[in-house]
Amino acid sequence: MKYLGKQQIFFFLCCITLGLTGCVDLSGAKLTPEKKVTYHSNKSIKPSAQKKKTHASKSQGEIHTMLGGLGMFSVGMNTVRDDLAKQYKNVSASSNMWYNAGDVTKAITHYYYTHKTHRPIILMGHSLGANEQIKVARNLNAAGVPVDLLVTVDAVSQTIVPPNVKHVLNVYKPGYVPMFSGLKLKAVDPNATLIENINVDNLKNINVNHFTIDKDKVVQAMILDEVKKVLIDGNRKGA
Repeated sequence: MKYLGKQQIFFFLCCITLGLTGCVDLSGAKLTPEKKVTYHSNKSIKPSAQKKKTHASKSQGEIHTMLGGLGMFSVGMNTVRDDLAKQYKNVSASSNMWYNAGDVTKAITHYYYTHKTHRPIILMGHSLGANEQIKVARNLNAAGVPVDLLVTVDAVSQTIVPPNVKHVLNVYKPGYVPMFSGLKLKAVDPNATLIENINVDNLKNINVNHFTIDKDKVVQAMILDEVKKVLIDGNRKGA
């Protein structure tokens, strides 16, 4: 540090500050105590290496994407959202920062109780956005609103999924620094919630970290495949 100029030192400190604030939960919300529950073991998934071209669908649904930290490290989630919005013209696809979790909960609940026809509800988030989507799911559980699919990418603190969630795709990268280390998720009721914990270290041709995992093409393909299945199945059953 002795030979570094003031500008270099300032830049170095800014980088550290951004890294530390990127995933720290600043909401002040208390974490739900982890209950002793059983949960599904990892389920092998063979993701599509390339995105398949599909025609615009008439399927109904709502996709809520949530970004973590300052948002700049979660842009891969917006890429997935945009791809789905192009293919499914009748599907509502929104994107929010993690601190708007309360507004997202209200919007979903309002639509659910003001429409006779229920559409598939899909929650997606990366990092702190993934943590908050689990909290959104809990709030929806208290309101009696089901969630068809919860996609979490490197959630770093929240781990317990409520029973109103039917299916969870949790893609994570373990690490040595807690705030940048993805975690396995557990279900309050394994009979009600199917959880797929996907450790990317067990997948081939993936070399990612906490800040790049959401932008990986294989990870994005896995998410797209699961969302499409839920939209097709949900519309077939009438959600």
